[in-house]
Amino acid sequence: MKTIIIMLIAIGVNYSTVKIKQSPFIQLDRATTYYCNESQCDNDPFTTADGSVIDPVKLKNKEIRWCALSRDLIWDEYRQGIHAEGFRGLFEFGDTIMVLSKTCPQINGMWTVHDTMNKRYTNSIDFLIDPVNNKPKLGVCEDVKILKPNYTAYGYSDLKQNKDE
Repeated sequence: MKTIIIMLIAIGVNYSTVKIKQSPFIQLDRATTYYCNESQCDNDPFTTADGSVIDPVKLKNKEIRWCALSRDLIWDEYRQGIHAEGFRGLFEFGDTIMVLSKTCPQINGMWTVHDTMNKRYTNSIDFLIDPVNNKPKLGVCEDVKILKPNYTAYGYSDLKQNKDE
């Protein structure tokens, strides 16, 4: 950044008028799916990290769209006191997030954060799906973006207001 400012000063540009626009999205490293069973969760697979109970009928009928985020993306003051790392992110349990992917359109849309991933994962999302009603299969998707908090999901009104500045 210092180099850019020095270059702008050297060529006579007033750097105070140069605006760098940040993206409203967070590019994730990976997106996967998980099932609520003991091999992929813990000994109580129908209870999420925030204490919500998964209704298997609603999950099978795709009436709920819940996800787990890696610990670096979740903000949780209680867990900050227990764990040395993580839980200092932008999202809280219960937040509804907008997910976008070009290669995996079946995950596009709104998802609610109710769970957290194993500590070995960072900058990642895991979608809770029914093991039977899971067509098409996701696998590992690497072009996933999630909308940062405080942006409107479809209209991007905060972006439109800042566009003319």
